[in-house]
Amino acid sequence: MSEETQYGTRRERIAWMVFDFANSAFPTIALTAFGGPYFVSVLADEGVDLGFATLGPAAAWGAAISIAMGLVTLSSPLMGALADRSGKKRILLAVYVAICVVATIGLGLVPPGAGLPAFLLYILAIFSFEGGYVFYNAFLPELAPPERIGSLSGNGWALGYIGGLLALVLCYGLIPEDYDAAGAARASNIFFIVAAWYGAFSVPALWFLHDRPPAPGQARGGYLKSAFSELARTIKTIKSYRVVLIFLAAYFLYNDAITTVIEFVGIYTKEVLAFTPRENAMIFLVLNLVAAPGAMGFGYVLDRIGGRKAISLTLVLWVIVVILAAVTTTKNGFWGVAALAAVVIGASQASSRSLMARLAPKKRVGEFMGFLALSGKASAVLGPTIYGFVATVMADKYGVAMGHRIAISTIGSFFVFALLILSRVDEEKGMRQAAAEDAEGEDEADGDADAAPHPT
Repeated sequence: MSEETQYGTRRERIAWMVFDFANSAFPTIALTAFGGPYFVSVLADEGVDLGFATLGPAAAWGAAISIAMGLVTLSSPLMGALADRSGKKRILLAVYVAICVVATIGLGLVPPGAGLPAFLLYILAIFSFEGGYVFYNAFLPELAPPERIGSLSGNGWALGYIGGLLALVLCYGLIPEDYDAAGAARASNIFFIVAAWYGAFSVPALWFLHDRPPAPGQARGGYLKSAFSELARTIKTIKSYRVVLIFLAAYFLYNDAITTVIEFVGIYTKEVLAFTPRENAMIFLVLNLVAAPGAMGFGYVLDRIGGRKAISLTLVLWVIVVILAAVTTTKNGFWGVAALAAVVIGASQASSRSLMARLAPKKRVGEFMGFLALSGKASAVLGPTIYGFVATVMADKYGVAMGHRIAISTIGSFFVFALLILSRVDEEKGMRQAAAEDAEGEDEADGDADAAPHPT
């Protein structure tokens, strides 16, 4: 069997990478560079009334993210198992994309001060966006052999950051000088642009990627029941995948730290270095411009030195980023920190999903990607909560700016602990275990075929 047939077509690989180009507009704009501050200052400037309690703007933003991530945490393993059993990853991905696009359009229609509708729409949009990664990532080992997974993944991340950059440039003129109600009507159009970008550029992946039959050894039919059964079995036997468990523990910590840094960078630059909204948007322009070659370059590094070593290198760079951010006192100085962070953001994520693809048995890759999402999303509440608590307590004693410096330094310790845990990951052993399970599944399938009655 030729590589082109076994691992899909060149057109499929390009379409897969273009999906990164499509979905990057949502986190770059709708969540970080624009969406978060806009939600706090315009959509929920008077808080969110839940009936039993009223949340302040910042608390509501954090709660929306936490609830959405909690839902992703609970559903990702099940959705991954369902994808493996049904062989319908493309259809499931299309459903999640559609939900996110519709919810994002809804955010553009929410009037200033509405509060609760925006809160609920953000939960839906974030959940569907993050949940879709389970199906998207599960295509990866079907499109490239193990020795090329790193470069394909890195190229996808690189193209994603280019997409985020271009989308942000397109929206930049609509970002107001300040997040007040006066510019709300014009700024709300940004959500329509993000929705259109995500929907339009997702079409190649949803059109050209092919759903493949379940791998040998996978039962067909009764998909939901099979997914529950497979999930229960994996939870029961996951302890046998010791390498995967150790990696997931490390990923929990460093992904939490990365997510926290991204979510708080706009607040950090505003409170510590007095950046304006437009300057904050410019930071993300720089992040996306530099992140593309970073992700691409580390993809090739990954193929040469292995996933664990590549991730370890990015974590060392993250420690340097946090130290520099904590001591920088000027806007110009922070630009250099942002550039270095941009390189390692894409590299860390691309290397992570590539390593999991290497460690996962082919017939269960969707389920293992689900557990990767589970580990990452489950940590989404921890880092922001610690950052907010430390910043608040330290601000009372040392001032707001110093409080944030201490908080980001605290988050930086997550990278150190993750690095120590990651040093215990035996990548070669994990790949051998995955290959052995795949071979066992193929032998069982061949045995079933030989046992079947033959026509005479």
